[in-house]
Formats: sequence, C-alpha cells, structure tokens
Amino acid sequence: MTSTDPRTDRRRAVWGVLIVIAVIAAVIAGFIAMVAATHGPAHSEPSNAIATAEVDGRSVAVVVYKNDTIGHLDLFRIESMGFSTQAEAFDLDTGERIWDTLLFAEFGGTEARILGMGPEYAYIASAAGLLILDAATGEIVARDDEVAGLGEDYIASIDAYVWDATAEAVVLLNANGAVLSIPDDGREAVPAPADLAARWTDRLGVSDDAGSVFSPDAWEQTDASAPTPDGQNISPVWVDDGWDREVLLEDGTGFAAGWQSGFAVTQTYESTASDSPYVFQAGDLETGRLLGMVEGESSASAVTVSANGHVVMLSTNDSYQGLLIVATAHGIRSSVIGERAFLGW
Repeated sequence: MTSTDPRTDRRRAVWGVLIVIAVIAAVIAGFIAMVAATHGPAHSEPSNAIATAEVDGRSVAVVVYKNDTIGHLDLFRIESMGFSTQAEAFDLDTGERIWDTLLFAEFGGTEARILGMGPEYAYIASAAGLLILDAATGEIVARDDEVAGLGEDYIASIDAYVWDATAEAVVLLNANGAVLSIPDDGREAVPAPADLAARWTDRLGVSDDAGSVFSPDAWEQTDASAPTPDGQNISPVWVDDGWDREVLLEDGTGFAAGWQSGFAVTQTYESTASDSPYVFQAGDLETGRLLGMVEGESSASAVTVSANGHVVMLSTNDSYQGLLIVATAHGIRSSVIGERAFLGW
C-alpha cells in the first residue's frame, strides 16, 4: 500500500494553479500585444456629401464613409472582415462623435452617401437601396423594402435617390417608374408633387456610379474671390503664406461660405509641403483677423453651411483618414472620420 504525503499533494495543486494562471496571463499578454501592434490609423474614405440639422438641441453633421481596418484589429467591427460602410454623426460645436453606425459589412465596402436629415431622421442612399436612421442615435429604423410606401418596389441603386433642398425631401424612383418623395422627418414614401417630380424625373436612374446625380443649382465650391448678397467681393487678407489661395463658397448660391456670420474660409496649397499641403484658414471679414487654421492632405469637398452658421467641409489627413472640418466665427477645428479607440470604439 502506497501512502501520499499531504504536503506533496498541496504543492502539486499549487503548481497546477500557478501554471493555469501563467497560461491565462500569457494569452492575455499576447492578445494585448496583438492589439497594440495592429492599432493605428485605419483608412476612412468619406463620400462627398454632408448633411446637417439641429438634433436634441445640438448642431449635428452626418457623413457616410468606407472604412478599411485591414491590419488594424477592430473588435467592434469584427463582422466586417476589415471592410465596412459606416455613417457617423458629429457635434459641430465640440467636434465630438455622437454615433457611428455600421451600414454594410461587405468586402470593399458598399457605395453610399448621406442625402439629407432633419431633427428626427437621416436619409442615406446606397447601391443596395435607401436607409433611414434615427438622427439622435444612429439606429437604422428602415432599409430597402422596409421603407413604408416603397416595399418590394425599391431600387437597389444609389442614383435612384436624391435630396431636393428646396422641398427638403428625399425624391426617389421606384421599380414601376413612379417618382415618390419622403418629406423631411417622414418615414413613408408618397407620390411626389407634380413640380417636384418634374425637377427630377430625368435625373433619377438605376446606375451604381455614385455621384452621377447632381442638384440642378450646384456650384463650384472654391474661387479666387467670392461675392456676398450685398455686392461685396471677398478677397481675404488674413492669408500670409501658401499659394493658389481660394475662398470656399456656399453650395447652391456661390456666395462666400460663412459671410452671414462675419467670417470666410480659405484653402491654400503649398506644393513644397511633403505632408498635408492644404491649409484651411478662417478669418474675420471686418477686421481681417485670422481666427485659426487646420491642415489637410486634400482640397475641401462637400462644403455646406449649417442652420447655425457652421461652415462644414471634408478633407483627408496624411494617414489616409477622412477629416470633417468645421469653421465658425470663433475658429476652425477638424475631427477624424472613422477614428477608433484602442479596442475599437
């Protein structure tokens, strides 16, 4: 008969527990090392459209972008296999991200763009159909055949949907060739009024070529100088470096963006700059004082002015990330589109 020393058994048990703890610690350390090694700027490519509205007392902008997290671990988008199409909302006064919603998780992303928004809903056109999001939370409340009044007659084409700024409504084509509309902050597609349908009948289509539908009153959004409604011609004096200086213009009017609030925004290009060759500057129109500046890798696109006077535009940084740039009478700032924290969100 063999006897066992209780002390030996205890030592073996302790060593067993220590080995298990060591293995768990090694796994955790390896995981943290992998996250640290793969964490970094993930490429984000915004579509050339911005929508703004007052939502729950805040001035909000929404953009749609493609995200590429290949080589960058993203636990909150693991289902996207490294590619996704997202919609993101920002507070225009603070630059804070309010929400970021996964729209599509397909290889290479899915073409989509923000159409317009109101206090309740944001509307997104995509190559798969129309999406309606809750403007406060980013929750998708309807998509494709779930849209009331559209159902199975929806068209899976980004060019079947457009925003009419005059009517403040989504205008869309259904599979039967009818032109419908969804009034701002509505959720149901109804037959479009005759004048509204007439403006868009020949411009709505079924192509997947994003951006082929333009508002009939679209303008180029930069110029060497810019007018104001009272006949002034703005040629900014606060820019003292760079060249190819241009003034940003309001979409749809051709006036200097920000003139109502007493400021204007310029972009200058410096060809000798290796990184971020574009400089965006806001300046006071009365005093000529420089209010602030930010740098970007690409020229401004999708310039829009919010109801509260924010001049909002898109650019990129030198890490291939989209930038949302916001200028006011108090200064100018940028927010990175699609930026991820250490573990994803």
